[in-house]
Amino acid sequence: MYENLLNISDAAKLLGVSPSTLRRLEKNGNIEEYGLKVIYTPGGQRRYIQDDIQQLYSNQGFSEQIGFGEKPAVLIRDLTIAFTDPHSQLSIKLENQISATQQLIEEALLQKIPIIFSITIYKSDNLVSRLWSGKFPLLQILDRESTWVNIHPALSEYPYDMINHSVYITSLYDNQVDAFLKRQGIDTIILAGATTSGSIRATAVEALQKGYRVIIPKETVGDRNQTLQNSTLIDLNARYADVMSLDKVLKGMKP
Repeated sequence: MYENLLNISDAAKLLGVSPSTLRRLEKNGNIEEYGLKVIYTPGGQRRYIQDDIQQLYSNQGFSEQIGFGEKPAVLIRDLTIAFTDPHSQLSIKLENQISATQQLIEEALLQKIPIIFSITIYKSDNLVSRLWSGKFPLLQILDRESTWVNIHPALSEYPYDMINHSVYITSLYDNQVDAFLKRQGIDTIILAGATTSGSIRATAVEALQKGYRVIIPKETVGDRNQTLQNSTLIDLNARYADVMSLDKVLKGMKP
């Protein structure tokens, strides 16, 4: 029951206060100033209801919907063996992301919407790779020739318009992807993949700065734990993207 709840650190970060402030404001299991109910785990840890935090964002002028533009493209990031095999230390908490992404791809093919698959790779002779792996050493397994960077088998046979191997944190930092989208007249990016708090978040921010609308079907993205996933999706929806159910996105893709 605690998967859709936020811990005190994530709740405080999203509210722009310190955890100690939330503790201080709590009275009888409620934080009246924010209208939040506090739930305690069996171990005595505080939890906050995700929907309540989302409502606070909306009340404070965040979380407006931008919606679809005229011409969308699907951009999938890192649903590769490294990020989906449970034996990999890079693996996300895998639930229905693969089947949800299949639905997204199949609708895109039906509607003739371009699809790009972007894959993180490690290059020892590249400065960005060396710096990033200095912070995150596990990235060194993502050698271009390794099986770790292979697309998940359930997604590997689709006819992608572009498969992009990149050393960069965001898919749009690589000019090849951005140039392709601009040639196609794309104004909306439907973003799927991993990880929500890493490359998905970074790509969403960069896409907005480059003038694209960003749509994230929440069932198609994943992270290494549910708390991180929940808090990142709330923040993305509040500031940079429209986070929607897959069903709503599939409907929005239709003419």
